[in-house]
Amino acid sequence: MVSVSPKAKNETLAWRVRDVLARHPLLGGAMAQISVDACKDAVVLRGWVVDQKLEIVAVRLAKRAAGRRPVQIHLTIGQPV
Repeated sequence: MVSVSPKAKNETLAWRVRDVLARHPLLGGAMAQISVDACKDAVVLRGWVVDQKLEIVAVRLAKRAAGRRPVQIHLTIGQPV
């Protein structure tokens, strides 16, 4: 599941990144839980993904959707207990 952080200062950018991530069949389901936060200078992904391959996919999609803005990654590998 991908969601927009309630603290997002740039909601338009956060929703754009969220929509791109959520369209992916594995990221939009139970294989990940990612919160997207954005301000005018950067995008931040927080949460967890099941494995490293899925993290790579999430990062690649987020960078593409963020344009020139840097993407900070705070994702944990493996489902929390």
